[in-house]
Amino acid sequence: MVAASIRWAFRFRWVVLLSAVLIAALGAWVFRNMKIEAYPDISSVSVTIVTQFPGRAPEEVERQITVPIELAMANCPQVETIRSRTIFGLSVIQMTFEDGTEGYWARQRVQERLTGLDLPKGASTGLGPYTSSAGEVCRYEVRSDGTRSIMEMRTLHDWVVIPRLLRVPGVGDVANFGGDAKQFVISIQPRNLQRFGISFTDVVDAVRSNNTTSGGSYITRGSMAFVVRGRGAVKNDKEIGDIFVKSIGGTPIYVRDVADVIIEPKIPTGFFGKDDRDHTIEGLVVIRKGENPSVVLDKVKEAINDLNENELPEGVRLELFYDRSMLITTTFETVAHSVGVGIGLVVLVLLFFLGSPRLAGLVAITIPFSLLFALVFMYATNIPIGLLSIGAIDFGIIVDGAVIMAENIARRLGHFHKFVSPKETRRIILEAALEVQRPVFFAVLMIIFVHLPLLTLVRIEGLLFRPMAITIVFALIGCLLFALLAVPVLATYLFPRGLTEWENPLLRISRPIYTGIVGLLMSGRWIVAPVVFVVLGG
Repeated sequence: MVAASIRWAFRFRWVVLLSAVLIAALGAWVFRNMKIEAYPDISSVSVTIVTQFPGRAPEEVERQITVPIELAMANCPQVETIRSRTIFGLSVIQMTFEDGTEGYWARQRVQERLTGLDLPKGASTGLGPYTSSAGEVCRYEVRSDGTRSIMEMRTLHDWVVIPRLLRVPGVGDVANFGGDAKQFVISIQPRNLQRFGISFTDVVDAVRSNNTTSGGSYITRGSMAFVVRGRGAVKNDKEIGDIFVKSIGGTPIYVRDVADVIIEPKIPTGFFGKDDRDHTIEGLVVIRKGENPSVVLDKVKEAINDLNENELPEGVRLELFYDRSMLITTTFETVAHSVGVGIGLVVLVLLFFLGSPRLAGLVAITIPFSLLFALVFMYATNIPIGLLSIGAIDFGIIVDGAVIMAENIARRLGHFHKFVSPKETRRIILEAALEVQRPVFFAVLMIIFVHLPLLTLVRIEGLLFRPMAITIVFALIGCLLFALLAVPVLATYLFPRGLTEWENPLLRISRPIYTGIVGLLMSGRWIVAPVVFVVLGG
C-alpha cells in the first residue's frame, strides 16, 4: 500500500505539492484562530450547589440542607464524587463528573433534582457559575480620585461594572473583593418603643408590608384605560423613616419616631489592599469552561474601556493590573524561542552531515509542515493549542523519516558521477524511495505506538498528558506522510539532473574505527550479550 502511494505521488506530483501547500496554509490559518492555552485545564467537569440559609448554625445547615441535597444527588448519572462544606448560614456541595461528560448536560441533571427538593423556608439554593479553577483571566482595581467614598465605589461596582462585564460573551462570573457594601440600617430605640407601647414585631411587620409594589387592574373611561398600581417600595432612608407603624390616640407613629434610619456598610469579612492603599476594591473576571481565554480577554478589555469612557462617573476608573495575556505571551515567547533554537540546531546538524544546503532544507521543511499538519487535525478534533504540548515535540524524531529518505536519495544519485536526464533522475529517486519506504514507515509507526498508552490516562493525568500525546501523534503522522510522499517529489524538482554525493570528513575518519569496534563486538557476542543483559537488568 505504501509503495503504491509513492508511485501514485510520482504520477501526480503537482497534486502532492498543492495538497502540502493547502495543508500548510490551513494550518497557518488555524494557528491564528484557534484557542491557545499556556497550560492545559486539568479541572474535571464539576457542578457546585450553593445554598444560603441565613442565621443558621452549621449543625442546622448540615442537617436540613447539606444532607438532603447529598441524598438527592447520590444517584445522579455519571457522578464520581460528591464533597460538601458547611459553615454558618451556607452550604456548598461540589459534584465531580466522569471524564467526557458534557458540562451543561451535567448541570441540567443536577437542576432537575434540585427542583424536586423541599428545602426549609428561608433557604435559597442555586448552581455556581460554569467555570473552572483555571478560568481566571484578569483582575482590575476600582480607583477614585478622592471625590468618591469607598461605599459609593462599591455600589458602582455592584450595579454598573459587574452587570456590564457579565454581558461580555464567554464571561462566567465577576467576583468582588473589598469595599463597603451599602445597606440601610433601622436602629430601633427601646425607650421609644416602650413610650409608645409598640413592639419590635410591629416595626418589622410595618416595614415588610410597606415595602412592596402591587399592581391592580385597570379602569376604563370611554376609549381610554387607566392602570391601577400601588407604589410602595422604598427608595431611600427618608422613605423608610416615613413608614407608618401604628396609630395611638389618633396620632400616627412612624418608623422615624421609634428608630434611627441610617446608611452604614455591612460588616466586612475581609479587606483588599493594593500598593499604598489599605482599603480598595478589586474585581476578578472568570471565563466559562471551554471558552477561548484570548478572545474573551480582548472583549473584557473593550468593555472596561467602554466603562471608563462612557458609563462610570468622572473621577472613577477601572485599572487592569493583571491579565492572562501576560502568562500566554511569556509562555509563547519561551516556547517559540525553544522551537526556533531546536529547528536551527537540527538544520545545522543536517547541513553538517548531509553537506548540501538543498538537501538539508528539504529535510528541515518537515518540521514546520508536521506542526501545521498537527494543528489542522487538532482543530478538527476540538483540541486547543497547548504551548506545553508544542514545546514537548522532539524535532529530531520528526525529521527521522525524512533524513532516511533524503540520505538514500542522495546516495543513489551520488552513484552517478555525471549529471543525468530529468527522466532518469525521477526513476532513480523513485527507486530510492521504494527501497526505504518500509523501514521509514515502520520506524515512525513504532514511535507513534509508543505514545498511544498516554491516551489511556484519565483524570488529572489524562487532562495533562493526553493533549501532548495527541499533538505528538498528529505531528508524527504529518512527518510520515511528508517523508514518504513529499520528500521524493520535492527531490525531483530540487535535483532535476542528479546530485554529487558529499562525504563528511568526520564520518570518513570514524568509519574504520566504528567498523573495527562492531566487528570486535560481533566476534565476542556470546560474552557481550550476557554482560549487556546484566548491566541493563541491574
